[in-house]
Amino acid sequence: MTRCPRGLSGRISALFVRPFVLVLALVTAAAAPARAQAVAGRVVDPDQRPVAAARVLVLHDAVVVASTHSRADGRFGPLDLPAGTYAVTVAATGLRAAPRDVTVDASTVELDVVLAISAVAEAVVVSAAQIDAPLTRVTDSVTVIDRDALDARQTETVADALRLVPGFAVVGSGGRGAITSVFPRGGESDYTLFLADGIPLNSFGGAFDAAHLPTAGLERVEVVRGPQSALHGSGAVGGVVQLVTRHGGPTSGRALVEGGGGRTIRTAASGAGALAQVTWSGVFEHQSTDGDRREYPQFGGRIANDDYERWDLLGGLGWHDGPARRMRVDVRHGRNDRGFPGPYGSDPDGLYGGIDQVSRGENRTTGVNVSASLGSVLTIRHHARATFFTTTGSFVSPFGESESDTRRVTARYQADFERGLVGLSAGVEVLDERGGSTFVTGEQFQPVPVERSNTGLFVESRWGRGARASLTTGVRVDRIARRPLEADPGVFNERPAFDEDVVWSANPKVSATWFLVPPDAASAGGWTKLRFGAGTGIKAPTAFEIAFTDNPGLEPERSRSLDAGVEQALAGATVLLDATWFANRYDDLIVTVGSRLAGASRYRSDNIANARAAGLELGATWHAPAGLRVRGALTFLDTEVLAVDHLPGRAQAPFEVGDRLLRRAPRQGSVEVHWSSRGGSFFALVNGRSEMLDLEPNFASALYGNPGHAVVAVGGAVPVTSAVEVFGRVTNLLDETYEDVFGFPAPGRLAFVGVRVAAGR
Repeated sequence: MTRCPRGLSGRISALFVRPFVLVLALVTAAAAPARAQAVAGRVVDPDQRPVAAARVLVLHDAVVVASTHSRADGRFGPLDLPAGTYAVTVAATGLRAAPRDVTVDASTVELDVVLAISAVAEAVVVSAAQIDAPLTRVTDSVTVIDRDALDARQTETVADALRLVPGFAVVGSGGRGAITSVFPRGGESDYTLFLADGIPLNSFGGAFDAAHLPTAGLERVEVVRGPQSALHGSGAVGGVVQLVTRHGGPTSGRALVEGGGGRTIRTAASGAGALAQVTWSGVFEHQSTDGDRREYPQFGGRIANDDYERWDLLGGLGWHDGPARRMRVDVRHGRNDRGFPGPYGSDPDGLYGGIDQVSRGENRTTGVNVSASLGSVLTIRHHARATFFTTTGSFVSPFGESESDTRRVTARYQADFERGLVGLSAGVEVLDERGGSTFVTGEQFQPVPVERSNTGLFVESRWGRGARASLTTGVRVDRIARRPLEADPGVFNERPAFDEDVVWSANPKVSATWFLVPPDAASAGGWTKLRFGAGTGIKAPTAFEIAFTDNPGLEPERSRSLDAGVEQALAGATVLLDATWFANRYDDLIVTVGSRLAGASRYRSDNIANARAAGLELGATWHAPAGLRVRGALTFLDTEVLAVDHLPGRAQAPFEVGDRLLRRAPRQGSVEVHWSSRGGSFFALVNGRSEMLDLEPNFASALYGNPGHAVVAVGGAVPVTSAVEVFGRVTNLLDETYEDVFGFPAPGRLAFVGVRVAAGR
């Protein structure tokens, strides 16, 4: 990571960007599309019954070149393809067929696909590489949570879904709508990049409250573990969570109404479909709750000011005239409002002053995505995307009212093509963002925004040897430029004027898979897959880190990571075992210097702190006959606060060198049992963690142990008609008393019932 003098960026652009565009134009002119043919077929289950909504993927090596779902009669296609040889893989929930090689020539290829019971899932993954890839072939650690899994668990929010992902710790400071942080593999809570249909959702500098993401209308949630800055730039230090909305396909609609404990009511409706060359989607969800209504005699009765309400509205419109030309526009808007009663649980130092009856927060977010693709990855495909995102927050407390906001615009161009065993993607992404707050002020004490731009040049190469081996390498070079910032003469945060600051950062990544036993052996017994990855990540400073310092040259925080894993399919792929080891080193962490660290820096805050994390993620899945599915996951995590730069044996307060990192439990795990048949379905879920290090809840002045816990949830659904089902669940079945965040009690036992209507796939 190096700094760049002014003017040098223009010379680098002339040296690299312009020749890249010229070469790309020549390649485009030379590429001639091949004559289109087609693949079609029918999908049935082991009893020869048609399977609706089965995922059909057409692969060229490890790249998805076409995908669709089977219709109600099990038929799919025809899918137009250039003449050539492909692999076709088909899967549904709990079912999968071994990949089939097909040669497309002058006539339509007809396939009869018989699915078998399988613990191995399949899906299109868009977040782990620059191109779409099948889940079984991706070279990174990826978990995909599809619509069926969300419905089976009756999952309300994306944060609830992430609680079952190995390596990810989800920590909420109370009930619904309370601030919820996600810690990826021991990383910080702002180290995960959240995307919704390509729109970055994080605030300026990476902060993200995961409490407000609805599940209505989602096709799937993709979770990529490990640094992804080589793909996505700043912010993707510890992982990426991508929300993919159901869009196009056969016309479908869903609606849900439920109610339960805490006077909670949730309604949702979504739909998607296609008409000729036009595709569409729409989603609405609303939830309200009174929150914690338990009696607390020490506070004079029931808890007040814990209510929460959320509205979400999403829409998408697309157009295509074949697989080679597509356009799509997505719009999303959300609003949430919540009371914050403050901590009222554990109080080790006896500092509580009573329930906060005043504090309330309201947030509004709006995002727009416009994307288009032209051409085929088998010749050359151009892909362009532009996004706009804004989030505003207001907070009322006993000390007054404050506001904060983030505004971000991105533009991205990418070209992809495959040549034999090698694929290549290259492009440029430009991001412009600003972050503001009532507390970030200027010379006249007026709010001033912190403004920053980021230009990233990236390239990725992919090599594959059929289904046996894949290798992905990539690098992204980012120019991160903060614009000048005027001085702030404030008494508590006096800041000098800052000139423009420019940082260059190159982040490489390499990942590979190797099948010791090929995946087409799944029907005979099983297969073995080895996986390896290494990369670096960066996260640029937040608005507050920039505004409350006298350091004009704060750099991004950095990570270096390794992981290695193995997946073993057994018993005809009805059993899947997986294990992943990872190690992360976090450097250049931004901390306040203070008297404790005097001598480490001449500034009030600086990139001087360091930490490490290592762990093991274990999982086992069994899909048994008669609709039974069992899944278990366990994560072992070892974290450590390291000494700051230039001061051996010293760490930032209140930590000592060797302490565990805050709110990262050494062990966490889950067990899920799900059974389904034509007569109904049932699930049981146990999710818990060991003791972890936490802060005194009032002033964060001391460290305490937050006891571990295990929480049980059960539920089920009974169909009334082919399109209507009644469902219910009980969360925290044993009424466990626990706190995700020290001092903030989690909800007790709650029951919910509802009705769900679904038509189409």
